[in-house]
Amino acid sequence: MEIDALGRSCLLALALSGLGISAAAAAPAQTQEPPQPVWRTDVAGSRIEKAPLIGLVPGGQARSVRLTGLSRTQFFDFGVRADEVVSRASLDLAFTVSASVLPQVSQLNFFVNGVLQQSVNLTKEMIGAPAKLSVPLNPKALNSRNQISIEFIGHIKSVCENPADESLWLDISNESTLVLEKSRIRLANDMTKLPAPFVDMNTMQATKLPFVFPEAPNAMAKEAAAILASWTGRMTNWRGADFPVFFNALPGPQHFVVFVTNDKKPRFLADFPKVEGPQVSVADAPGSLSAKMLVIAGRDEADLLTAAKALVREDNVMIGDVFRPGAVPETPAREAYDVPNWIPVGKTVPFSKLMEYPGQLTSRGYSMPPVQLPVRLPPDLYMTGNANLILNVRYRSTKPMTGETAQFRAFLNGSLIDSDPMAAKDGRGERVIALPGFYGAITDNPAGSLALMTQNVLSFGVDYERIAEGGSPENCKSIMILPHQMEVEPTSTIRLEGLWHQARMPNLKLFFQSGYPFTRYADLSQTAVLISDGASADEVATMLNAVGRLAAVTGAVADKVRVVSSASDPAAADRDILAIGRVVTRMSDINAENAADLQAHVEEAIRARNPGDAFPAPEVKVLAEPVAAVVGLESPLKSGRSVVALLSEGPASSLELNARLVKPGDLNNVGGTVAVVSPGNVAEFSVGDRYVVGDLPWYHRVWMRLSRHPGWLVVCALVSALVIGFAAFVFMRRWVGRRA
Repeated sequence: MEIDALGRSCLLALALSGLGISAAAAAPAQTQEPPQPVWRTDVAGSRIEKAPLIGLVPGGQARSVRLTGLSRTQFFDFGVRADEVVSRASLDLAFTVSASVLPQVSQLNFFVNGVLQQSVNLTKEMIGAPAKLSVPLNPKALNSRNQISIEFIGHIKSVCENPADESLWLDISNESTLVLEKSRIRLANDMTKLPAPFVDMNTMQATKLPFVFPEAPNAMAKEAAAILASWTGRMTNWRGADFPVFFNALPGPQHFVVFVTNDKKPRFLADFPKVEGPQVSVADAPGSLSAKMLVIAGRDEADLLTAAKALVREDNVMIGDVFRPGAVPETPAREAYDVPNWIPVGKTVPFSKLMEYPGQLTSRGYSMPPVQLPVRLPPDLYMTGNANLILNVRYRSTKPMTGETAQFRAFLNGSLIDSDPMAAKDGRGERVIALPGFYGAITDNPAGSLALMTQNVLSFGVDYERIAEGGSPENCKSIMILPHQMEVEPTSTIRLEGLWHQARMPNLKLFFQSGYPFTRYADLSQTAVLISDGASADEVATMLNAVGRLAAVTGAVADKVRVVSSASDPAAADRDILAIGRVVTRMSDINAENAADLQAHVEEAIRARNPGDAFPAPEVKVLAEPVAAVVGLESPLKSGRSVVALLSEGPASSLELNARLVKPGDLNNVGGTVAVVSPGNVAEFSVGDRYVVGDLPWYHRVWMRLSRHPGWLVVCALVSALVIGFAAFVFMRRWVGRRA
């Protein structure tokens, strides 16, 4: 028996040694340290990212967060890129609790994607004064899209507690942060993953995607790049997109797009094999452990354009690391105002077409926040007296408790437009709401008034009456508050009728807010981008950022845009022109006189059919700080067409202008006809002649003109009265004469 036991021990020792495990290690330890996480072996370094917690509130508009007895939970959304892995995560919470809250029995619960991470009792030191708390989060619970929820369980009495008591609250400070330790990973070269990793759709950050050319590109290569920039801008939407441009140089350890032809290759792709036609491929970026490059290749620039148009089509099936498109049929051009992100006039649009994500029309909780639905309108709408703006809202909600009531409310841009008691028998309702209107252009409507604007937010909510009876310690009445839920039916509709298109131009506010007039055609089929063949890298970046911003407005790819290098190109004669060039250096000051000179010089350059780099005059710069300018005017090539020129003085001013173009909400309040952009400041001027575009009927145009001149309106009224009076006098004289 002893020999057998000894043999078994020897065999066990030999087996363990063969597996690389010592017998001592196999024995159970008295104290065992927690196992360390095993991370992937294809990671490339790590970095710490800190995000303000308040900025992660859904909607991104919160200034502060308060939790109460009725509103106990707050959600925070964030994402992780497809090419990143999180190794550590924590929540650094700064908060203040009401001094009336009882310690120890009150607590905070932290969840990640519905999984409890930690429950913390509020101690006496945390009550009534600013406090901080660091909560570790399990990184293995994180996905590409995540939600953190903080639940406040507060108590102010041991018996007969009223959850609606105003002294029961907890404020989350804007100093709170989400801390993530991230590492980059190398993804496979797989076309099916597009647009990842080049376009980030999971986080709320702007996408930065460099474009690399072997040399200064010609018009056709820039047109291919503009189409890809619009493809990116459409997907990033409100997040924004930035497109730095490099000539024959690597942009650093980041994902980028590179254009290659058989005769023109950047140095780092000198060995790239020749291609037999248009080709799109994904490959590892040189000198990086994780970066990828999207290679747009072809025999010449015409193939680059074909490859770009094939890539942005939605009906493509791309497998593997290389995509070689065949013949790419031309898609039909869009009609005017056929813009996916705009509400068309004269058509009934269901809410399902306006939703941006699943669950957008659902609200739940003890105190439900209103659901919000963005509504974008064509910026040149003109309302008349017979305009109809109708909402047909269908909704479902939990029934009120016995003896309680509930009320449905609708808001437009934060202002109440309708309310209705909710039927208690079935929890369903339907309301037909006539939206408030006015006479005139929607861009003239002041913000905050009860009328539609270019960008609107419809909100719907149900508020419940709550009866919370108290009591005494001898006769305590328990209170049970149940959560509610509301659903606005996606089949609800909105319809606009009796509105016309009319805009007084030039108007840079229309351009900055909605990309007007270029975005009237979502595919930019009526837009010509004027930029010289020898444009610098920062000027090409300005062009790409501008086109990406237009696509973010329309929600469509600009696959019909034309890029020309000279105003003499026939494509520029019958299109709206987006010009990219250098600012006139003879500006001695930023004032209305110099703004008028700048506008006149741009008009003269285009009238003379000069190339895109002919805007500047060879004079000595006087201004000490770099300036950029945005100039609007009527096209000298054809009346009724518009020109918007984006002009920079050099790399420094281009950097300032591009930084503002990248942010979709920036420059929205800048109007006039000329805007001069300098570091930290934008000056606007209304100079030059005005013109009108649109389809407003003549009688409304007459009324519109008279409404701007009350004196002429009085004169017309007096003349009309005299004419009618004289006609009545003549008629009566003749009638009396016939009777006599």
